[in-house]
Amino acid sequence: MLLAIILLFAGVAQGATPPQEKPKPTTPPASVDAPTTPTASSQSEKAQSQAPKPGTLADKPGTAKAKSWRVTIKDDFGVPFVTVRAKKSSASEISAEIGRLLKIPVSLGNSLKQELVTADFKDLPIEAALKQLAPRPVVDYIITGGNDSSQAVRKRPLAIYLLGPDDKAPQQGPWTENKATGQLMVGMVYESEEEEKVALEKRKEELKVTYANNLFTVSVYKQFLTDVLQEVAAQAHIPFAILTTNGAQKEIDQVVTWSFSGVNFEELTNTWFPNGVRLYWRTDLASDVSKPLRLTIEGREEDAQAVQNVTP
Repeated sequence: MLLAIILLFAGVAQGATPPQEKPKPTTPPASVDAPTTPTASSQSEKAQSQAPKPGTLADKPGTAKAKSWRVTIKDDFGVPFVTVRAKKSSASEISAEIGRLLKIPVSLGNSLKQELVTADFKDLPIEAALKQLAPRPVVDYIITGGNDSSQAVRKRPLAIYLLGPDDKAPQQGPWTENKATGQLMVGMVYESEEEEKVALEKRKEELKVTYANNLFTVSVYKQFLTDVLQEVAAQAHIPFAILTTNGAQKEIDQVVTWSFSGVNFEELTNTWFPNGVRLYWRTDLASDVSKPLRLTIEGREEDAQAVQNVTP
């Protein structure tokens, strides 16, 4: 019985008439006192010189003087804290600035695109802040497996949707993207049909996963992590994919023995899954309802950091 790891790759300036030279008078002109009241021509020239030139800061929309809002975001151990000062300001502009600062897509529902926002709050956690900005905010997260003591649990926003009561969140999003150039397919190759049949019967007894009322009950004995993750995803009716192309990565041939019950998906990821596992997760902040979107094995964070630290 062999473990097989298969890699699939798979103005035009107008000319002016030169001034004509006036003829010299034959007799000296009479002395005339300077006018005490400016002429209409001189008043016009003065007004033009005082008026702001087109394109200056005074009349450019969106400059610091014209902006009626301010957004700042600071990170505290991986949690974004948001400050917004706005008075009858464009919801589109504010959402775009939040997306720019977080470096993720922030989308407005159709019913909110022309809305004006008035808000004044400081250093609110991201979820509390979003509740101040839309009737129904929805957030897609990526949660990193946290059972490795050397790696902190991470849950970060991947996309934000600021929706009205009747707006619908999109069915697709950044979580559907496969950023790897290929996928690994992992499975067992048996020498005979009889050996395969025996192995499958044994697996039924040693790999049991049930999912009811959003809670998992898991009983596995010396099973490959990839098989367990496949069964977890199947029970939750979400896709599972191995996106890493590193066949030597820990999670590819890791064997686990687990026994627990009454554990939700987020806790399962935080407590039992290793660092290379990712859970894509959507939360409707208005109803406080969450659901899983996708389960993957991706490159481990320490591996990515090691590549960044290599000197060319």
